[in-house]
Amino acid sequence: MSYINLPPTPSQGGLLPYWLLFTAAASVYNTGQAYFASWQSREVYSGKPTEMTPLASRLFGTWTLLAAAIRFRAAYDISSPAMYDLVMAKFAIASIHFWSEMLIFGSVKLNRASIGPLVIGTGSLVWCLTQRNYYLGL
Repeated sequence: MSYINLPPTPSQGGLLPYWLLFTAAASVYNTGQAYFASWQSREVYSGKPTEMTPLASRLFGTWTLLAAAIRFRAAYDISSPAMYDLVMAKFAIASIHFWSEMLIFGSVKLNRASIGPLVIGTGSLVWCLTQRNYYLGL
C-alpha cells in the first residue's frame, strides 16, 4: 500500500496554490467549530438561528471538511484540469449557497461570522476564473 507523498509546498508557481492550502487549513478549523461549537454556525446563519440545529451544524462541518480536502489536493495538483475545475466548482457552490441564504432565504445576515464565507468564496472563485489559463497552460 502506498501513501500519497506530497512535497512540503506546492510546486506550481503563483500564490493561488498557497491560498488553497490556507483556506483548506481554515476549513479544517471551521469543521471543528461546526462539530463542537455549533453556536458559531448559528452566528453565520443568524437570520434564522433556530434552523441551525446541532445536526445541521455537523452536516455543515462535514461539507466544510470535504471542501478542505478538495482545496488541499488542488493546491498540489493545480495544473490538472479536472482538479482545477473541481476546486472552482467548489467555490461556486459555496458562493451560491451563502449568497442565496442571504438574499433569498434570509438565514444569513451580514455580520462578522458571515462576511468571511461570502468574501472568500466569491473572491476565490473570481481568482480561479481569472487565472485558469495560467495554471492550466492554455
